[in-house]
Amino acid sequence: MNVIIALFIGIRSLDLTTMRIRTFLTLIISITLFIGCSSGSTEHTYLVIKGATVFDGNGGQPIENSEILIRDNAIDCIGEAGDCSVTMGTEVVDAAGKFITPGLIDAHMHFFQTGFFDSRPDAMDLNETYPFTEIAAYQERNPERYYDTYLCSGVTGVYDVGGMSWSVALQEQAEENPKAPHVAAAGPLLTPVPGAPFDLPSDRVLVQLDSEETGVKMVQYMSALGSTGVKFWMIRADDEDYMSRVRAAADEIEKHDNQMIVHATTLEQAKAAVKSGAKLLVHSVQDRLIDEEFINLMKEQGTIYNPTLIVGAGYTVAFRGAADIAPIPITDPNGCVDQRTRELITTASQFKDHPRMSEAFKDRLQAFDPDTGMSSDVMLQNLKRLYEAGIPIVVGTDAGNPGTLHGISIYDEMEMMQEAGIDPNDLIVMATKNGAMAMRREDDFGTLEKDKLANLIILESNPAEDISNMRSLSHVMIKGKLMDVTTVQRH
Repeated sequence: MNVIIALFIGIRSLDLTTMRIRTFLTLIISITLFIGCSSGSTEHTYLVIKGATVFDGNGGQPIENSEILIRDNAIDCIGEAGDCSVTMGTEVVDAAGKFITPGLIDAHMHFFQTGFFDSRPDAMDLNETYPFTEIAAYQERNPERYYDTYLCSGVTGVYDVGGMSWSVALQEQAEENPKAPHVAAAGPLLTPVPGAPFDLPSDRVLVQLDSEETGVKMVQYMSALGSTGVKFWMIRADDEDYMSRVRAAADEIEKHDNQMIVHATTLEQAKAAVKSGAKLLVHSVQDRLIDEEFINLMKEQGTIYNPTLIVGAGYTVAFRGAADIAPIPITDPNGCVDQRTRELITTASQFKDHPRMSEAFKDRLQAFDPDTGMSSDVMLQNLKRLYEAGIPIVVGTDAGNPGTLHGISIYDEMEMMQEAGIDPNDLIVMATKNGAMAMRREDDFGTLEKDKLANLIILESNPAEDISNMRSLSHVMIKGKLMDVTTVQRH
């Protein structure tokens, strides 16, 4: 660098033509760039968070009076106070008296859905007010508002387990975005029924599994795009011809080292799915209590269970809002929900005279009690039994469906899982480590360990005492960047 300075100083004493001066300056700039590239590559940023009680996501005893040293975007050291070598110039964050867990993971959501019926014309057709073609285009162009909502809610990873093919591209886009959660996506779903309500000229959500060839080609295409899973939306377990198509697609999934995801809500469907190779069941068995055969199948296959306890009642809550019976609740003290969604939800009652709102339907909506009806006893009992049997379980909300809002719904889901009898300390693992495993990213994040990405949240209250203390979130760190959650939402 001294050579460069000398050259700039010396130029005043030279008698050079304009052309020679330009040549001389070009040489100087080239040398400067070379030196800058050679010397700048060793610079790193360091930050240490000290004093908090840390739950690392593995389920063991918490680390009290902890120290987490972060180098650039990864964890360089984690342990008790004094375990990490902190050098001069390291930024220090005092978190004494606070609690830290890995960033939360919503292992079941949908980017193409808004949280209301404008994105679900099959449930309530609002095309006259909100044309689905325009809604779908807007969802594709504006995923950032959900990135903000999730980070603001402490969610640093999401799994889109069914949507249009463009959702797969979000995986790479989000990875390169320093202010986005990590994304895994499955893309369009295979289903026994036509997908007309969601069909667009250039894309679709549902692909009818009308032949073995369709299933095989679909798996080949989605795998080539880079999908993290291929999802089956409902299966006809009692239809042998249909199940032969499912098995052909499942075989192709295995060839491509992809994973089979199945929406199954009956015990018969769930058993057939696991026997076919399902690695992730998204939704509770809700028609009857599970049996030992099902538990053993889950263990043999290593299948993950995602109960989605509240999404069904979320539809009822959204219908009640549309019928002007009761507003759709938004518990959002940190302002995480984006403005467009907030406006959509708060104006739901404009549809109180919609043809869907028959008097008989309104009577059923009036009879619903949101304090006691957000999940069924069968779903809660089945979750508890699988938990006690040691089956891996994840937290997934099915966010985007009417009444289940992106980001903040994860708290309601975790609280309902706790109500089923799951210990909050184990819920921390389900909402972090297990979610990363479902996303096939357990080597990168989900636990707080050396060399993993620095994704974590800071809480004011102890989540191991009551999982509702996850709501005491004050800060979120994504890829090594620490943010006050009240400053995250920009949309």
